[in-house]
Amino acid sequence: MARSRVRTAVTGALTAAIVFFIAGMASCAPVPTRIVSLYPGHTDNIVALGVGDRLVAVSREDAAEPLLPDLPRLSPKVDAEAVLALRPDAVFLRSLVERMNPHLTEVLERAGVAVHVIDPPSWEGFGDYLARLAEILGTDPNEARRRLAASRELVAESAKKAAGRRGGAAPTVFLEATSRELHTCAPDSWAANLIELAGGVNAAEDATPLREGSSLAAWGVERVLAAASHIDVYIVQRGAMNVATPEEVRSRAWGGALECVRIVAVQESLLSRPSLLGLEKGGALLLEIFNQSSK
Repeated sequence: MARSRVRTAVTGALTAAIVFFIAGMASCAPVPTRIVSLYPGHTDNIVALGVGDRLVAVSREDAAEPLLPDLPRLSPKVDAEAVLALRPDAVFLRSLVERMNPHLTEVLERAGVAVHVIDPPSWEGFGDYLARLAEILGTDPNEARRRLAASRELVAESAKKAAGRRGGAAPTVFLEATSRELHTCAPDSWAANLIELAGGVNAAEDATPLREGSSLAAWGVERVLAAASHIDVYIVQRGAMNVATPEEVRSRAWGGALECVRIVAVQESLLSRPSLLGLEKGGALLLEIFNQSSK
């Protein structure tokens, strides 16, 4: 008997009634024991919630991660038959995967596999997302929320102590999300919030998102140069959209303007992926970078 698909878009605007209704649906569903995750953020959070041993395959985008190195890596365009061969009882993905692979969900559902289409949450909506995921996985949603709160508090308290040691001065930070157009992070993005939580000041806090809900914002070389004298840390977010290195940034025609700026590279998964593991590891890394930059 095919299980019904649960499609959830988690945002900070979810009402308590909706959360209660969805939680009730999840509590009635069988707890999955063989999971395929086709989005790295879901993979990270499934592991963070303590049930990584239920994963039988993950996204190809997880390939660069040290997490679960022995599991099969699947393309977003994977054939449904290849997924079914793994005998999953649940598949987690995001709507982008559905657009890339429009028949996957239908075939999996016909075969009796529960498909959970959950898009990456906002910073504000991450607690609802974690609780929702915990409900589906049969773990404690309240414990998931407590761990999130504790993780954020740890980063914030560490940032406060670091600020006290350096006399209250906060480092001004610019994040390069793409090198070709020199996009940065949108002010409400996960990366911008994490930088602020770790005690940094976003040099592009007035940037305009490329479109509503986008994590990227236009910036450009001219505005970097205008702000260069005030930037303490220039972060190159390395990932699929940016393979630049600190050395490459310094070698650019305008790189001399950053002579007194510390330039570092940080993996995209630690800065921009809505993930409990990313929050903990990325927050710790930013604290270290900001502390070193103040010396």
